[in-house]
Amino acid sequence: MSENQNHRGRREAPGNTFPLVLWWRQHRAWVAGLNRKGKLRYRLFQALVILSILIIAVTLFLRSWIQLPEVPDPPGMNLTPGGSTSQLQPGQTGDVSYEGAELPDVAKSGRKPGYYTFLLVGKDTTSGLTDTMMLVTYDTQGKKINAISLLRDTMVNTSGKSGGQKRLNVVYNRNRGDKKLSEKERIENGMTALKKEVSRLTGIYPDFYVMVEWEAIGRLVDAVDGVEFEVPFDMNYDDPYQDLHIHQKKGLRVLDGRDAMEVIRFRKNNDGSHSLGDVGRTEIQRDFLTAVLKKCLTPEILLKLPTLVDIFMDNVDTDLAVGNILAFAQLAIGMDVENGVKFVPMPCYGVSYGGASLVCVQEKELLALLNDGINPYLDEIKSSDLQLMYKKSGGGFGVTNGTLADPAVANPPAPKPAEPDEPDEPDEDPDATTDPGTTTDPGTTTDPGSSANPGATDPGTSTDPGASTNPGTDPGTTTSPGDIGTIDPGDIFPDPSPDIQGGEIEDTTQAAA
Repeated sequence: MSENQNHRGRREAPGNTFPLVLWWRQHRAWVAGLNRKGKLRYRLFQALVILSILIIAVTLFLRSWIQLPEVPDPPGMNLTPGGSTSQLQPGQTGDVSYEGAELPDVAKSGRKPGYYTFLLVGKDTTSGLTDTMMLVTYDTQGKKINAISLLRDTMVNTSGKSGGQKRLNVVYNRNRGDKKLSEKERIENGMTALKKEVSRLTGIYPDFYVMVEWEAIGRLVDAVDGVEFEVPFDMNYDDPYQDLHIHQKKGLRVLDGRDAMEVIRFRKNNDGSHSLGDVGRTEIQRDFLTAVLKKCLTPEILLKLPTLVDIFMDNVDTDLAVGNILAFAQLAIGMDVENGVKFVPMPCYGVSYGGASLVCVQEKELLALLNDGINPYLDEIKSSDLQLMYKKSGGGFGVTNGTLADPAVANPPAPKPAEPDEPDEPDEDPDATTDPGTTTDPGTTTDPGSSANPGATDPGTSTDPGASTNPGTDPGTTTSPGDIGTIDPGDIFPDPSPDIQGGEIEDTTQAAA
């Protein structure tokens, strides 16, 4: 069949040939006429064209994949004036509930352009408690990151009866829901409850959450070739029961992953010095996370992005897509990490309830910090947007802008029983019988006509077997059965089991180091 003959056997005039087909025939004829060197250059040109097309296609795909997320509406929150939020998500159970708060009025004023908020959570792998929590605001247009640390011992308005159940760090675990649910559903339930509680404390409902296992911090630090951090003092602590050994020297150093894990887990030294408590430990963790963030925002870390994404996917639970995270990272390029990143502590004062050491938030100081770069809304956050627990001057506790979920906390603590009088001094009776439990130096002559020296014998050393005082106890000291001083149970008792759902454990103690 000739070139000008179609598939039905009819001949076509040369002028009727499709232009693209005609061009292709001429192009093939031109290539066939090239010499070997010309053909090599032509093949190289073809490869470059194909590569360019692939790059354009990948770029277009990444642009559609790497993009900022839409700010979600807070679930269960009614945006109409006077509306209230729903209770826990369907499927949630447990003896302690965290009722949803009414959406703060400030949230109805609208959003500042380019502002995103995140709840960054560090979860203890043993207990499942969220021992480190930070509310982070990212201003993508101004290239600034502001964050406030939320203390785990913050007292919250909950129906939990014991002091341990009133801590902020138990909200997530107690609201995960039935164990029959999938792990993803349980995480969403717990984080929804925690977001609502954070909105009551700050007036800000976090847009997204990022929950990281603390063990991942060590891998992350090693992946970025260490992080420069000034260890504030010598740290020396050993706990053979947890196989935990912390030995870090004071000073500015480049910490590797193992060093980093020791620093962020430190509570106190073996000799009792530098006992940090919740506030001090959180401050060190906050400063270290700031150092990690600054290191991750340096240009050379972009080359390690595949490794960081791998660590992130293995150790982090979040409601953000990987493309969203990469979009945020892309916008952070060029950020002034020294002046554009600021982490502040939550202002608070210490209280005690039910034997647990807690803290209450200082309202005025908190409002000043929130409205200085953390607030993503158009209007300023006001006192009326917060629901804070506070200690009343006459004893007991109240809550601002709300009703107590546990009315019992409003009552002042019951007065301690009166301590019994100390025993009288021994009578100066020359005929008194010598205490058979008292050791007398045989070389000492005792004048029967003189009064015995009550200070010669330590009553706490030798005790009359017939006395009601326990051996080894000074009878001059009275101990109240319920009075053990101000002791943080987290310094003595380990964390409860990972799942403390459905009232399996009466109280939740602080996490051990």
